Amino acid sequence: GHKYGYKNYDNKDHSKNTLPIDFLMLGELFQNNHHKSPNAVNFARRKFEFDPSYWIIKSMHFVRIIKLRRQEA
Repeated sequence: GHKYGYKNYDNKDHSKNTLPIDFLMLGELFQNNHHKSPNAVNFARRKFEFDPSYWIIKSMHFVRIIKLRRQEA
């Protein structure tokens, strides 16, 4: 998640987003996005990025297995 890929943000580090491997890792290789917003539930930022774990978490919230809180600015 830090050596190969592309950057959406200049985080002053070496983090990168890695596609298409990221889909297999359920969104865990959106490292550059994660370093920009570490507390975000959804690490996908661009139209072609898809974070499967976000939809799993969102579904768990919908059926009240977990409770998501709003992210503070």
